[in-house]
Amino acid sequence: MFDPLDLYTPDEIQPEPLQSNLAKSEAKELLEERHDVTFAIEDENNSDDDDSVIDNLDLPSVRYAPPEVILCVLLLLRPDKQVNFNQGTSKSESVLEMCESHGLKPDQLKRLLSWYTEEWPNKRLNTLEKVCSKIPTLRFMVSKELLLGYYTTILKKYNNNDDTSNETVQQLLRELSSRISENCGRTAQPSIIRYFELKNLNSAIPLYEPSLTADNLGWKTWGSSLILSQLVVDYLHTTDMLPLANCGTKRIRVLELGSGTGLVGLSWAAKWKELYGIHNTEIYVTDLPEIVTNLEKNVVLNNLEDFVQAEVLDWTNPQDFINQFGHEKDFDIIFVADPIYSPQHPEWVVNMISKFLAPSGTCHLEIPLRAKYAKEREVLKSLLKDYDLKVIKESCSEGMDDWGVVKYLYRQIVRN
Repeated sequence: MFDPLDLYTPDEIQPEPLQSNLAKSEAKELLEERHDVTFAIEDENNSDDDDSVIDNLDLPSVRYAPPEVILCVLLLLRPDKQVNFNQGTSKSESVLEMCESHGLKPDQLKRLLSWYTEEWPNKRLNTLEKVCSKIPTLRFMVSKELLLGYYTTILKKYNNNDDTSNETVQQLLRELSSRISENCGRTAQPSIIRYFELKNLNSAIPLYEPSLTADNLGWKTWGSSLILSQLVVDYLHTTDMLPLANCGTKRIRVLELGSGTGLVGLSWAAKWKELYGIHNTEIYVTDLPEIVTNLEKNVVLNNLEDFVQAEVLDWTNPQDFINQFGHEKDFDIIFVADPIYSPQHPEWVVNMISKFLAPSGTCHLEIPLRAKYAKEREVLKSLLKDYDLKVIKESCSEGMDDWGVVKYLYRQIVRN
């Protein structure tokens, strides 16, 4: 079991910046006692360059700063808005708007500024613009080890706080827990909302991703879904489907198998709505029961609940879905992204495609080229032939996931 205190290493914690009213001799003695630091303490008039970058020594001293100041810094160190598999703020967003998006209220910003201008003068952080623009950069400019050292110093001070009625301290501890988790990789992170921006789609797709607990892989958006989403949006953007969209006799039926957070199906739905409205189409995003609850949230989050349904479809027992939502071989478009992570999956996937794909339908399949599942990919390729399914287009590409660059294989599949 992970315990944040396991990360606490007193010898690695950096010296805390000192209050300006400490005597030089007292400051020198304290620094040498804690870290054997041997640097000159510059004259106050010569220190702190307005335009210089900051480092971990510019963070408020855990020993001297009040909890409301520490809380402000923890809020500023929140991750930026997650866009695709990167982090970044909008180019048009001002630094003060960015602070507000991190959860800081005006009175909190005023309190933090007073710390850097009155109680602990620091010319590098003596305006709201400097505070809001510089402190968040420490997530990238300072090593994770140094930030974890700072966080665990805070944890040591406040974890056993007896004043449970102090809301500031309680919020501080909640934010601190999140910052520590975020520094331990995606699998340790708390729940997030990630935004996916696609070319040829006017609006971003927001997706709620719960914490990755209980091995629920469907709670995370995978890189193959982003690659396939861009492909299907481009397909809609360049293909004239107006005759089908305006056809009153038949509804276009779309099915995503193993949707996870729903990126592919929701991207198609958002582009379809943008081009043709919500008429003459049915879109089903499907997965196992424990995944569908979050999938439903993402349908609502994207305002697509009027014509997108999140439903349970068990590949080992699809009859309930068939009984409830239609006949076999009745879907014009099928999407499948990253469906192979066990030896049984190739047969299940091909069986689902064969069972639900309409005679004139098209399946879009995206698979990451993981070395571990090379054999399963070959089995899937062989099974497609056995089930009289034909690959009419195949291409390879590279894309990002939370853990770096991944190679992907795309296949467009039809019936022979």
